[in-house]
Parts: sequence; C-alpha cells; structure tokens
Amino acid sequence: MILIFSIEFSESYINFHVYNSLEVFLFRYLVTSALPYINARPHLGHLIGSLLPPDIYVRYLRLKGEEAIYICGTDEHGTATEIAAEKAGVTPQEWCDRYYKLHKEDYEWFLLDFTGFGRTSSPSNHELTQYVFKKLYKQGYIFEKSVRQFYCPNCKRFLPDRFVKGICPHCGAEATGDQCESCGKLLEPEELLEPRCAVCGSEPVLKESKHLFLDLPKFAPKLKQWIKANKHWPDNVRNWALSLIPTLKPRGITRDLKWGVKVPLKGFEDKVFYVWFDAPIGYISITKDFVPNWRKWWTSKDTRLVHFLGKDNIPFHTIIFPSCLMAAGFILPYNVIAAEYLNYEGKKFSKSKGVGVTLEDARKLPYPPDYWRYALVSMSPETHDSDFSWKGFQESVNELADVLGNFVNRTMVLTYKYFDGKVPEPGNLSKEDKRIVKMIERAPTEIAMDFERARFREAQKSVLELAREGNAYLNDQEPWKNEKVRANVLFLSLNICRSLSILFSPVIPQLSQEIWELLGEKGRVKEQRWDDAGKLLLKPGKKLKKPKILVKKIDDKEVSKYEEKFGGAKMADTVSFEEFKKVDLRAALVKEVEDVSGADKLYRIALDVGELGSRTVVAGLRKYYKKEELKGKLLVYVSNLQPKKIFGLESRGMLLAGESDGKVSLAILDRGIKPGSRIY
Repeated sequence: MILIFSIEFSESYINFHVYNSLEVFLFRYLVTSALPYINARPHLGHLIGSLLPPDIYVRYLRLKGEEAIYICGTDEHGTATEIAAEKAGVTPQEWCDRYYKLHKEDYEWFLLDFTGFGRTSSPSNHELTQYVFKKLYKQGYIFEKSVRQFYCPNCKRFLPDRFVKGICPHCGAEATGDQCESCGKLLEPEELLEPRCAVCGSEPVLKESKHLFLDLPKFAPKLKQWIKANKHWPDNVRNWALSLIPTLKPRGITRDLKWGVKVPLKGFEDKVFYVWFDAPIGYISITKDFVPNWRKWWTSKDTRLVHFLGKDNIPFHTIIFPSCLMAAGFILPYNVIAAEYLNYEGKKFSKSKGVGVTLEDARKLPYPPDYWRYALVSMSPETHDSDFSWKGFQESVNELADVLGNFVNRTMVLTYKYFDGKVPEPGNLSKEDKRIVKMIERAPTEIAMDFERARFREAQKSVLELAREGNAYLNDQEPWKNEKVRANVLFLSLNICRSLSILFSPVIPQLSQEIWELLGEKGRVKEQRWDDAGKLLLKPGKKLKKPKILVKKIDDKEVSKYEEKFGGAKMADTVSFEEFKKVDLRAALVKEVEDVSGADKLYRIALDVGELGSRTVVAGLRKYYKKEELKGKLLVYVSNLQPKKIFGLESRGMLLAGESDGKVSLAILDRGIKPGSRIY
C-alpha cells in the first residue's frame, strides 16, 4: 500500500493527513464550551464569550471534512444553586431541572449545534468525578487537612470560596475567595482582606473543618513542560498559565455542602466535591452520555481537545483540570481559547440592575438568530474587552443588509429580468472576469486561516469583503446596460453567491441556507465541502427561486426604544446637578510615592490638597507609572470618598484616571492652579 502524506500548516496548528485508497485519517476534534452556571438565564456576554465561538469553529471544521463534536452543558452544583433553590422554595434538583430546560431552549434558538448538551448533576458525572478522584488519591495527589474555614453566623452555613468577598492581598482589588479577576491570582478565602459574606454582607468567623486537598505543586514540573510546549496557544492564555506555576499551592477540593458529588472516602461522607473539581469532568461525562465510543475521544492521541472559555476560567482549564486529566489517563487540551469580556453600553451586564440583554430578552425581539450571531461576532471580545451597544447592533445588521443582502438580491433580480431566472451560459472571459474567478478560487484558503485561529471577527470581515467585491464588480460592469458582459457577470456573481453561502454558514447558518435554496441547490449548506466554495459549481441553465429580501435594516427608532428598555445609552445612570455637587473634586499635588510592601501593583501616594491638608491614597498604578513620573504632578482628587483600608493602609479618597485597552492614564491638570482648588 502506498501512503501519501500531506501536512497543512497554519499559524495555530499543524494538521497531518494520511491518505490511502480506502480511507482518510484525520485528527478528530473535541470542542467544549465553558459550562454555563445554572443560577440564572444567560446574557449576550455569555453567548459571545464562550458559547457561540465553539459553535462557529465546529461548523467550520465539519465543512473542512474534519470529525468534530461540540460538548456543553449546565454546571449545576455548589452553594449558589443551594441558595437560589432555597429562596425559590424548591429543591436544588427541581431548580436545576427548570433552568437546564431554559438554558437549552435559549441556546437552541441561537442555533448552537451541540453534539451533546448535558448536566453536571447527571449520574455519569457523579460516577466519573469519583473515578478521577480515586485515581488522584491512589497516586498520592490527595491529602487531608483540617482548616479554618469561613462560616457565616447569620446564614448559618460554611462559605465556599466564591461566597467570601474581600480585598485581594496581591493587588488590592475587590475579589472573591477563589480568584482575583483583576490580577488573575488564585486565592484561598482566608487570604482575603476585610472578608465578608457574599450573601448577607456579614463578617464571617473561622471554624475548623477537615477537608481534602489536591497537591497541585506536585504537578508543577509536568504542567510547566506541557504549557511551554504549546507554543500555538494564544499569548494571553499561555503567559497567564505559565505565570501561575511558581505560585501553585494545594487546592481544596471538598466543601461542607449537601448538593454535589459525594466524596467516596471514609470520614468524608458528609462532604461533596468543590464545584470546580466536578464541573470540568462534566466535559467527559457529557461526551459519555451523548457520543458512542466516548473513551476513544478522551484517550486517543488522534483527538484534539479544544476549550473555549472566558479569561477568568484560564487557571482552571490550564492548571487544575489538566492536573486531573494527567492523573486519570485522559488527553490534555490541545488548545485553550479565552475571550475577554463583553460589556453592555459601557457598563457591566447586571440582571439585578436591569442592565443588559439576556438571551430570553433577545428571543422576544423581532430579529432572527443570525442578526444576533453576526452582530456579536462583529463586537467579539477576542483580544480585548469590547462593548455591546444598540448602535453597534444596528450598524452590524445594516452592514449585512447593505453588503450581503443587497448583492444577493441584485444578482437574483437581474438574473430573473434578463435570463428568466436561470443561470446564464458564460462566453469568453474578459481580464476582469478572470480576476473574479481567481478571487473565488483563493477565497476558501485565505479565509480559512482566521477560522483556524479562532479569529472569527476577522474571518467574518473577510467573507463580507467577498460580497463587497461582488457588489463592486456589478457596479463596474453594469450588466443592466451592457448586454455583451451580462451573461458572464451574472454567471460569476451567482457563483460568488454560492461561495458566500458556504463561507458564511459557520457564522450565519440560517441566512446561508436561504441563499443556498434561492440558488436552487439541494440539501443543506452545512454539509457541503469548504473547498467547494472556491469552485464554479453553479451550472448554466439551473433554475433559481424567486428573489426576496434576506436582511431587513434596523431604523433609529428601534434603537432608541431598546436603549431605553434595556438600560442602554438612553438610560445611562444620570445624576442631578445638586447630586453632582456633592462630589468634592480637588487639585492635589503628589509629594511622595512609595511601594506598598507585599503588593506588586500598589503605590502609597502622599498628596498636598491645600486647605484640606495632607492626604494619602493607595492606588494600583505601579504597572502604569514610575514613581518619578508621578512626583510633582497635579492630579484630580476625589476628597470626600469614604476612607477604605487596603493592605492595612488607610486610603482617603481616590485619583481620577481613564482606562482603554489595558492602558491607564491619570487626569492631570495642565495649568498652574494651587493644590486644594475646587474642580467643577
């Protein structure tokens, strides 16, 4: 037998193919989305952060002929579920049953094509979590230890990590007891400064309790070697993961709760596993529940495991879960793709404050799923935090209408007008026609790069650019005026439409299918081959369906209505002038700047505020300013802010600064006014 090898290179991966006369051996792709927590309805930030990108990726892989599955489900254990169920007067199981159904309905409406959408409360996840634990325990990676744990006397319960809030000891930001989202450090609750109960706000007390710990430092050498070898990982993921290795500490994996996976060890019968221990194992159990030969997917070297998640989940998917996979004999992630955050009209999504759009809200509006998918990809926080706005939504949808919808409609209408709705027979191709043929032929290869790197915003732009080129070609050639070029121009334009239906189908599957059917093509566009988008496969004489408007534009009135309804720009928090006058802004001269011991991001800054005297603030500016850059500067100072202790130091007031794309700039007064002067 003669084997033919080919290797596909891209910036993010090398894919080996081995061909013979009977079969093709490819890598299989096991793609996961971070499991959404069950305690509330998801919002648009959740959708674009970790749910829609893997759906697009898997759809693309299947078009390329790869074997790919998409695994997701609801994360159902933990204190948040217990408390939510308690407030609702139902059992945790009843609560989860209800929200599992609601989540599933939301995701299906947005056309997420899961291979399996399961649950971490399933019997298979309980079984596999206990299996992984036993593997870790037998290999000496688990030890027991009595710890002092926070207990809320008011709520009468032990408080797991996320239910203790306080000040991060590393950077001074607000944090929860498992991780600081500002600096990314993994934490234990007792490390927090000024701890309080996240449920009722009371100050918790420490009680002793016996727990089991995963000895993460034992995995450090293997983890470091593995992470370093993954040079194709995105920089934000790889660098963050490597930075965590030197600071690894044993991690508690049990909790004093009732709702969760029981610990199969004598003396710990009243404990359950920490939700972040059993949740990622849900990827395996959901595969087991929905995919035949699931072990092949989780143990074969031919499988590429790709995680999509939000940046706050990087430590769990590059450190904790891989440690468990190593011990249990499962494959390690091939790639971990982490999105930044999507904000809403300049503010954080907040259900309690009525700010933002849930998927439930979006489903009730008069826009089909593809409008949302396209707009969210346009705003995708792939490399930095981004912002959803109704203006941005309008611009994205109208762009889709003006470029894609307009091109397809014009081409179809002209074909009906001049060729009775049939694909025309082309003649000899002009130089411009040949350029268009080359453009069609190159498109799949050029656009594939961005899909492979999970840069879907750029991929979408590139596909739309093909439609722009099609519109420009029509405009330049004017087939409605020039009969000599008419057949060639419309033949090629219709084939561009066919190409667009394939290339756009990972992002906007419904619209792509509509284009496919308008062209008279049979079957489903998602089952075609990616490379066929580079071929002229729409044959002369083929009868087309009658043209129709594919995308309806959104007007300004709609935008204003939804801005007001969902707490957008029109409903931005406002204050009266009388309220604003309560904020005492003063000019403050920087006299001294000192490092805060034990905090790598904080300065202690001494200020001269004129008639108010000397003031001291603690500010996280070390990353952005050298001491000498600050000393002598006249800054804008909020003088009447309630004092707060940070790292044991009293911080009185705050300095005003702006932030954009990870850069911070202080508000500096540029003309000579005296320290202490009022600022209006």
